[in-house]
Amino acid sequence: MVDVANMMVSGDHEKIYMGIVTAIGYAASGNKIYMFFTMDALKALTEENEKITLPNAKPLKYYVENLMDMAGKDLEIAACELGMKVKGIEKLAYPVKISGVSEFALKSSEAKIVLVF
Repeated sequence: MVDVANMMVSGDHEKIYMGIVTAIGYAASGNKIYMFFTMDALKALTEENEKITLPNAKPLKYYVENLMDMAGKDLEIAACELGMKVKGIEKLAYPVKISGVSEFALKSSEAKIVLVF
């Protein structure tokens, strides 16, 4: 069972940053996190993340790599198979699970908190 299910959908840079930073914060607080990246948010898991920045913030790649370092028993990260097909993404920059929305539905139905960014 996960404490927080986090669906990342938007390609908006602020939403991508906030979704990832929020997940890092919840994981650092001892919560079990499930992150599901789909559609435009998938770019955070590609080499394109080097180009994503916000004023006065470190590049997104820095936060994604922190997230990947935390991945494991208490933080699971998945990429949407259909979203990858729709967006023409064949390769991700990180070794994450490829799954479908049905898995997110199952994980989120058991979660205490569901977030969508």
